[in-house]
Amino acid sequence: MYKKLGLLVLMIPFSLSQGYCQKTYIIIPEKTAKVNEQQVTGLPKNLKAMAALYSALGGTDCVERECALTKALGLGSQGSVAHKALIQQYFPDDKVAKLVLGQDCYLPPSGSSSFSNFLSLSFSVNQDTVRVNYRLAVYDHGQTKIFRGPDVYLFTNQVFRNRKRVLYAWVDKKAA
Repeated sequence: MYKKLGLLVLMIPFSLSQGYCQKTYIIIPEKTAKVNEQQVTGLPKNLKAMAALYSALGGTDCVERECALTKALGLGSQGSVAHKALIQQYFPDDKVAKLVLGQDCYLPPSGSSSFSNFLSLSFSVNQDTVRVNYRLAVYDHGQTKIFRGPDVYLFTNQVFRNRKRVLYAWVDKKAA
């Protein structure tokens, strides 16, 4: 019995050191499809940058240049200097980030003939890997299409690098 208990005690620290610990941040819960402002304000700066990028990729109840996620991040309007600077700092070589920055992070307002809204958004962090899980509804002239993650990023040297992306995947495939 003591041998089995000893083996179990030895296995627990080993499994923890093998990267099985992860933290999940629920930015937009699936139940409400609304920004969890308390969770967003407590994000570490690098994950605020991740949220800033995703706030430029899909809508969050946008009205004109005001979107709920960008506002909850304390970045003001879509495409504000603060919004763009945070994305540039953490995604300097990312093709999709460059694309949305070139468009001033603009998203059509909710209710337009074409617009998008995140139905859910969360970040799961495991050491240097961030998995972005989401459901994004894209509405286009009465038709709805749902895009689902995950997108996966590696965070090294204070910069995110794309490992696998569903949203805007075509941009990553374009010739440089």
